[in-house]
Amino acid sequence: MNLSLEAGGAGGWGAGAGLVVAAAAWLHSWRSPAGRGLLALRVLAAAALTLALLRPVIALNETRLCKPRLLVLLDAGVSMRGASGRGGTRFEAALRWLEQARAEIESRADVSVVLVSDRARLLGGLERLNQAEAGIMPFLASEALLDASSGATAPTRIWLVSDGVAQGGGDLGRALSRLEAPVDALGVGPSRRERGAVFTDLKTPDFAFLHGRMSVTAEVSATSLAGRRVSVTLSRADEAAPGGWREAAREDRVVASDAETFVSSFTVAAQRLGAERWRLEARDGVRARAREFRVEVVRQKYRIMYLAGRPSAEYSFLREFLKSDPNHDLVSFVILRNPENPAAASDRELSLIPFPTDDIFARTLPQFDLFILENFSAARFALPPAYLENLRRFVQAGGALLIKGGENAFAAGGYKGSPLEDALPVVLSGHSPDFMSGLFAPKPASFEHPLVRLFETTDESKRAWEALPPLDGWGRFASVRAGAQVVASQPEQTAEDGRPLPVIAVRSYGRGKVMLISTDSTWRWKLGAAGDRLASGVYERFWTRAVQYLTGTLDLSKVKFAPLADRIPPREPFTASLRVFDEDFSPAKSGEVRLTLVWTPPDGKPREVAARETAPGVYAVELTGLAAGAHRLHAAARVRGRAWGEDDARFLWEPVADAPMDRAWLEKAAELGGGASFDLARTSARELLDRLPAARPETETVRRLRPFSSPSWLALCGLLLLAEWAWRRKRGHA
Repeated sequence: MNLSLEAGGAGGWGAGAGLVVAAAAWLHSWRSPAGRGLLALRVLAAAALTLALLRPVIALNETRLCKPRLLVLLDAGVSMRGASGRGGTRFEAALRWLEQARAEIESRADVSVVLVSDRARLLGGLERLNQAEAGIMPFLASEALLDASSGATAPTRIWLVSDGVAQGGGDLGRALSRLEAPVDALGVGPSRRERGAVFTDLKTPDFAFLHGRMSVTAEVSATSLAGRRVSVTLSRADEAAPGGWREAAREDRVVASDAETFVSSFTVAAQRLGAERWRLEARDGVRARAREFRVEVVRQKYRIMYLAGRPSAEYSFLREFLKSDPNHDLVSFVILRNPENPAAASDRELSLIPFPTDDIFARTLPQFDLFILENFSAARFALPPAYLENLRRFVQAGGALLIKGGENAFAAGGYKGSPLEDALPVVLSGHSPDFMSGLFAPKPASFEHPLVRLFETTDESKRAWEALPPLDGWGRFASVRAGAQVVASQPEQTAEDGRPLPVIAVRSYGRGKVMLISTDSTWRWKLGAAGDRLASGVYERFWTRAVQYLTGTLDLSKVKFAPLADRIPPREPFTASLRVFDEDFSPAKSGEVRLTLVWTPPDGKPREVAARETAPGVYAVELTGLAAGAHRLHAAARVRGRAWGEDDARFLWEPVADAPMDRAWLEKAAELGGGASFDLARTSARELLDRLPAARPETETVRRLRPFSSPSWLALCGLLLLAEWAWRRKRGHA
């Protein structure tokens, strides 16, 4: 322990005043005739006053040996949850090594631990290792190391404990240099994969065109399989196939060495619209490893057949709208001469072509995605029931049908009791006439419905619909079929069962969709609304949504899961989100909803799980104890006691990929960081600690005293000055 004086807080003016007082006291003492006792008292008073003005600080210092500062950067990325090759995970192996060497490390260094993954998180000393765990985010080396360099005190040396499986770009050398200390890389994990064949990379397209060819490329790493055959199989999901998968392509390869990586490439055709599920499987004779993925299959162009029973403004405007979209391949026919109209010449002599009934309803029907019937009379052309049955089967197999009204449609057109009536959203009326003329404004069932909410907000959509000119003419129906949705109704009329009379209604039938619009006057929205900013956009927006719904890109399901990623990060609980809508597409009230949720894990044994409401109409499903492989969630909802809808969600849960320790990356990191690379399993703490400098003496101030700033010291100054004055007066000095 030693003492030292430090400058106080008096500043320049205090120091100057103190010097003036000291100089004046010395000069006065030198010239004064006073005796020694009085002079001594004057010097003491002047010294006390000088110290009060200068306010110096008395520092109590202690000299101790200072250990070097060691920063341990512990990789907590998702790859550290992989197998260590010596029991447990790599992260557990790193913690075990640090815990075993803790006493030796703490005796030689002042240690702090920082966890690094996508960012840096300060853990503290080695005593807090039991609070550390590997996360689900990858180790983004450059970002995390830059984050770790923001600490206040620069370390003497750094240990980076990692398996080297780093991701992300960035300048690694710059990030390491910002740490301002040599970096030793301590590798953890197996240097080779376990025996078998595993997928190390997979390249698949985000989407493919229907019936088009797509390429799938897989990188396979084969370890300790020299001379053995590895089969890589690409299969398509097919419920009719054994095991639910149908083989699409296969490649066999004989592995030449114990550490070989090869690439398997396949070219296959997309066969079904929507999310098509695929699986790659690698078999090495001992075990099989699989990877699943999905490809969104879309049409390059939607083929549309538009058949109108007569020329009209409705046909002209809608045909022009459909043709304007380059994604539509439109074939249209309009009837200019009906069979009952006499002609003085034969069909060959007329410029009009005969109506190709057989081609449309038999031979070419499966080539189309959407079939539009506008005010078309099947009875007038004596279409056989087999043709309307073909059209019903077309919808059931996944096609789309749009029926538009007029005086020749519905029952008047011969559809009552036909096979096609079963697919319609309504039951046709048996009364004649079933099409009425007159102006009316359709009443939307809900401004939240996706076919009605055509603008950003519900309020804008409502104002737009209310500003539309009226339509002319509507169909009469007996009732609405169960499961159909009424989008808009005739506000002054009802169906024969007393319920709202639909003007626009939709229905799913088999795998296809049907839309009914009971009028042929939506062209009035195009011409009559030009003067209103919002209403002028309704025609294009409505028909765009209608075609999107019919071709499958607009979902009107009232029970549906939020989209899930192909692969789910391996953390628990896994949470899926489910939404339940009411009839008007507002959130369904929880008191009226009964949910049944069934989870089928990879073992194929279904089990019922619970859901909790997190927001109006939104339910969270949490799963724990997941096994590796494909999982399925099935939701069925009943609202007010009625079956409301169902939906499925599938996801793939994969364990952490056990990529081997990346020794090359660790060596590069050590080189850029000015340190060395070590294998943690083969390195002792002593070997690493010997690279640290020895402890050095360092003086540290343990306490600071400020006696000259206290009121007591000022009182002492006053007493000394008073005593000097009294003594001087007593001796008769001035």
